[in-house]
Amino acid sequence: MSEERVSAVATKSPAEESSERKRISIPKADKSVLAWWASQRDPGLSVRLLVRDEIERSGNSDVAYRPVVQLLS
Repeated sequence: MSEERVSAVATKSPAEESSERKRISIPKADKSVLAWWASQRDPGLSVRLLVRDEIERSGNSDVAYRPVVQLLS
C-alpha cells in the first residue's frame, strides 16, 4: 500500500472521531418507510431525533417487541 493510501486511511475527520457509524436496512416492500426516508433532508439526524423522543416517552425499551396499539381515526 502506498504512503498516500496509508495516510488517507489513517486520517479521520472530527465528525468521524466523535461519531459511531450505524447502518439500517429497509425492506423494499416497506414503501411508507422508504418514502419517509426519501423525504428527509438529513435522515440520520431525523432518526436520532425520533429515537430521543421515544426514549423520553418509553425509556430504553426495545420497540420491536412491544405490543402495537393501532389508533383508528
